[in-house]
Amino acid sequence: MNNQDLRELVNPVFNTAKSCVQLSAATGDEDAQRLLDVLGFPPFGAQTSNKPVPKEMLEQVRKLFPAYTILIETRFQAMNRLIEQRADRQIVDLPCGYTSRGIRLSRQGRTYYGFDLPAVIDAMGPAVEGIIGKNDAVAYHAVDATNYESLEAAFAGDSRNLMVTTEGLLMYFVQSELEEVFSNIRRLLQKYGGTWVITDRAYFLYDKDVVAATLNNDPQLTAMYAAVTNRAAATTADVKFNDSVFFDPNDDKVRAFIRRIGFELHEICMGDYLPERITSLNTTPEAEPAVREVFRKMMFWELTVAGDAASKPVDPNLPFRVESEVKDGVFEVSVQGRMDTITAPELLQRFKDAGAGISAIHVDVSRMAYISSAGLRVLLMMYKSLEDKNRFEMTGISAEVREILETTGFDQFLLKE
Repeated sequence: MNNQDLRELVNPVFNTAKSCVQLSAATGDEDAQRLLDVLGFPPFGAQTSNKPVPKEMLEQVRKLFPAYTILIETRFQAMNRLIEQRADRQIVDLPCGYTSRGIRLSRQGRTYYGFDLPAVIDAMGPAVEGIIGKNDAVAYHAVDATNYESLEAAFAGDSRNLMVTTEGLLMYFVQSELEEVFSNIRRLLQKYGGTWVITDRAYFLYDKDVVAATLNNDPQLTAMYAAVTNRAAATTADVKFNDSVFFDPNDDKVRAFIRRIGFELHEICMGDYLPERITSLNTTPEAEPAVREVFRKMMFWELTVAGDAASKPVDPNLPFRVESEVKDGVFEVSVQGRMDTITAPELLQRFKDAGAGISAIHVDVSRMAYISSAGLRVLLMMYKSLEDKNRFEMTGISAEVREILETTGFDQFLLKE
């Protein structure tokens, strides 16, 4: 087994990236077709074996073709139109897959970073250079979104004012990985400035509505499409899709996660950025009004670093101080300075002095400069004392303290989703 085979095994959604460029080319995207030719991928629906494709299967593909292509075309083209409106931004495509976006932006003189796993990047870098020639403003880098060092190493010295774009990535992460990705993007934006634009939540909520509208709400066709996509998903059965808080149906819970992780959320209507002509609907033009109506409900989520997360690090020279009180069974405490082996016992003593009957704990750490393992143990003792662990809350967490919590794994206990 060669190195490329091993990489594809590690990346079980590798073929999804292939199908995206195949479908983009099928909608008439000329840049995607150029990539398809250079990469040597067959066109969408091509027979890849000597076994003849049954006539009924070909007919099924023909009927369902708009449903296959609509989600890819709208996501890609709407994001392109939003990107082109932000002419001052340097684009970070995470993941870039086999998208033709770098080719498109090269013609506009834009700075573009294509980030993906090595199995994709090893092919994409040479392929795009073969199409546009040597272009220092368009670069492809192998990264792991859960590894900050790999992301940071990819940027040039003059990187600034980023627009990180994510389309169809977050669904593959479990909660711990998702937290790492959000933390990493926040760190990048703190350093370079800019925003993060995500389509994943919108398509999670409304992709079935888009498909149904595309198929004119024909129950037989929509059921057929569901059956085909379910069979395709079975090929990556070891991957748990949407297995994180970001895809919880409870929107309030998701927004709380966004705030907790250090971002502010701004919504942008995707319907305003659809292309004037949706190629996927060529064979079913009567479906277009209903499709566009669905997209009026769909939103880009644009995230910026929250004001408190973007603030300067806490002054490491602040003297240690604990202020606490008990209100209606809630232990309210504020911690300032370094909490380490010497100072942590003072917080523990304050908590013990509060006595029995504590039903909730709120810890303000906005002025905490550092926490050692001794301080973490005190917080964990306080957390474990509660009957309802969800009533433990920390607020004002600086990037430095959050990194310590995440590195030690204490974030799994002490931070809310």
